[in-house]
Amino acid sequence: MDTLDCELSIIGGGIAGPALAAALADTGERIVLIERSAEPLDTARGDHLQPVTCEFLERWGVLDMLLARGAERRLGARWQTAAGTSVLPVRVDDLPIPHPYFLYLQHELISEVLLARAAQNPGFTLLRPGTARVVRDAVAPGQHGVEVEQPDQRINVQPRCIAIADGRASRNRKALGIDARSHHYDNPLLVLFAPRTFDDPRNDVQVYLTALGIISVVPRAGGQWKIGFPVPRAALNDWTKATSAELGRRLAELVPALTGIAPIVAGVYPVAMVNAERWTDGNAVLLGDACHALHPGQSQGMNVALRSVASLAKRLRGGVPAAGTAVATLLSEFEAEHRPPIDARLEANHQRGLQMDNMDAAGVERTRAALSAVAADPEKMHAYCMNAAGY
Repeated sequence: MDTLDCELSIIGGGIAGPALAAALADTGERIVLIERSAEPLDTARGDHLQPVTCEFLERWGVLDMLLARGAERRLGARWQTAAGTSVLPVRVDDLPIPHPYFLYLQHELISEVLLARAAQNPGFTLLRPGTARVVRDAVAPGQHGVEVEQPDQRINVQPRCIAIADGRASRNRKALGIDARSHHYDNPLLVLFAPRTFDDPRNDVQVYLTALGIISVVPRAGGQWKIGFPVPRAALNDWTKATSAELGRRLAELVPALTGIAPIVAGVYPVAMVNAERWTDGNAVLLGDACHALHPGQSQGMNVALRSVASLAKRLRGGVPAAGTAVATLLSEFEAEHRPPIDARLEANHQRGLQMDNMDAAGVERTRAALSAVAADPEKMHAYCMNAAGY
């Protein structure tokens, strides 16, 4: 078995892992990223980046790369009734922030751009496909190692620091004995793709309050929409087996503005909230869904992960300490500072997810009334827009 020494080993090639490698690309540190799958990521996953996230991406040298790859800007969102009556317009282009827009690009392309930025570091190594397993105390007490198995070789990686970003069901989180609090929502999320049926120069997300609950019509790069809404499990088969014409008819009945739409099923996603009981163990730290997975209703999962990456990268930019105890201290300080605001976001998102999961007519009306109250109060309106932007 070959041995590979490095400052940082990253397990997981989704978004959080490549983002950390990209954020540290200009440090020249030896970084080894291991990703199990050689296939592209699921294109229906999160694809919208908040204005605050654009600040991180610009700092890492990634923002212009995303725009060159085809990323598009949107300026806000519009909450409205099923009939199209405005309830709450969310405009981030009016905010006093560096990047007064959201950026959107297909999920797999965001990951590819982050990996391309990471690869500009001469010290970067990508092991893909490769299965990574954290080995407790393999380097020294409290300093874990990573064993990587590839089709033609096995590698013993000896890092100073390990970032574990291997997803919601993280094997390596479990290998370190870190438990997680979880909640599985009743209804899965159905995602449809469709060509756009009307033009919107603002590229706003259209959020409709309907008899079925909340239906989000989200711009997707390349002239498409991504439409998402919870579907009761008992009705799921009826939706997924429907023809494009039938899907379009149902949507048009719920939202007349979607008349003429020709959607196809892009995916069905069981939805869960996960919050690890702790983020660190010795020289290892959890990132992304391995650490905190969110209900997708507010489109914050990827952005919360990138917020954590930005905070960790800032601490690592001065160099990964050589001593294992110093790494453990650095990671513990990162968790102590960054976890409280993330926990608050997770809890707020969870409460919103519970509301969306089983929203009846009364719930739709309560949501409409609450949003109308925000729209009527300039101070609350500003705070709502700033929160939507990630501030």
